[in-house]
Amino acid sequence: MKKKKVLVIGLGRFGSSIVESLWKAAGIETVAVDENAEAVDAVKDHADASFVGNATDPKVLEGVGAAECDVAIVTFGEDFEATVLVTAELKRLGLAEIVAR
Repeated sequence: MKKKKVLVIGLGRFGSSIVESLWKAAGIETVAVDENAEAVDAVKDHADASFVGNATDPKVLEGVGAAECDVAIVTFGEDFEATVLVTAELKRLGLAEIVAR
């Protein structure tokens, strides 16, 4: 059975908690992205891949392999504009399932 690949963008308390929960679940490959290196460092042991980068940049999303993910979870919290930008780019990349907080 193919592992489901989940991209988590934004590693605040909510995003970090999602990464940890997904890590414990069987059959899920987790990719984590945040522009804060400390946040990425905090989850790197609970993700299959973790990247420091600004996800509002389309090149960053392409570079982390967003198009190959089954699901994307956008957890920017209060930054509505960034959430919209990233969600639109993920749709352009062809992701069928996007959850935005």
